[in-house]
Amino acid sequence: MRFMEGIQNPVAKRIAQWAFRLVKIGAAGAVAVVILSVLMLGYSFIPVHIENPVSNTDYIWPAGSVWFRVTEGIGYGKFDNNGFNNPEVIEHPDILLLGSSHMEAQYVPQSDSVSAVMNDLFAGEHEVYNLGISGHTIYKTCQYLPKNIELYRDSVKYVILETFFVSLTQEDVDNVLNHTVQYASSKHNPVMQFVNEVPGLRIMDHQRKVGFFDLFKDSGSRPNVFSIDGDEYSSEVSASDLPAYDRLFQYLEDIEKDTGVELIIYYHPTETFDDEGHILFEEGNAYEAFAAAAEAHNIDFVDVADDFTKMFYEEHHVAHGFCTGKLGVGHLNSYGHRASAEALVRFIREKDKAQTQPEKEADTNVND
Repeated sequence: MRFMEGIQNPVAKRIAQWAFRLVKIGAAGAVAVVILSVLMLGYSFIPVHIENPVSNTDYIWPAGSVWFRVTEGIGYGKFDNNGFNNPEVIEHPDILLLGSSHMEAQYVPQSDSVSAVMNDLFAGEHEVYNLGISGHTIYKTCQYLPKNIELYRDSVKYVILETFFVSLTQEDVDNVLNHTVQYASSKHNPVMQFVNEVPGLRIMDHQRKVGFFDLFKDSGSRPNVFSIDGDEYSSEVSASDLPAYDRLFQYLEDIEKDTGVELIIYYHPTETFDDEGHILFEEGNAYEAFAAAAEAHNIDFVDVADDFTKMFYEEHHVAHGFCTGKLGVGHLNSYGHRASAEALVRFIREKDKAQTQPEKEADTNVND
């Protein structure tokens, strides 16, 4: 470069050379981020989440913002004015759906989500409002349960709490009861705010979080257990954690009695397959403890494993995973959402029928 030729001092010249190299590296990096950001528009286009002013979830999405992603399957939609994944706000829902990224359903078209399919099947019989948010496991939905019932107390009859695991611990249940479940803040420092607003940087940061640097580890030290939202859940729990089940379900039973709202826990286990291609669902002592505690405290427990099994053998579909990944690994796909919605609609209709039957019998006795 000509300007360097005019530098006579060797030290100054070396510094100028290194500075020029750094500028070139920075410029190349900036161009790469711009190119990656443009490419990301066809891969994952989602807004940056914001604080929830109503405080019934950790965070929400900007009202009316659109989203699109093909990270798992192909998902697209538009967040409602409350910042949740619904076509529009339902002001007076009689069914609330609380849950994790499975219910947030950013991996399927919005019209294929559990809540959307339930509303289609009910056809005005009930109105389901989806409050699913990524990272909201059964612990967070239980912690936020009283607040959500309070917000919709004039209309809500049923609250569905989704879970993809049934292993509980004393520590996590303590956090629920003490309202100290870890909070996922939407506030970022200026650097992270910038990273989140630039698609190219955002995807690189995401890859870092989910294990990009594991590529440079020895194969024996890499994680080999799939997890959702960064956590892993076992089918077995220690004897010391078994009392946690009774404590959590007592908490739920008390809420039912105090509010008159009926709670339904909806469980969608992840499928596995044996060498002959048969579908399997792992059921250890965690499942036994969970189901027993639900029954002991009169909390409805809907396990859709049988529905997934029937769908697999009759329709040859699995409930989790997409063509972009492994069979049975990942979030609920459109088939899993529909099978779950059909099971929940069938269950709620049976409850409605059981509740109206005594009223009809009482009316018949009065007329007699």
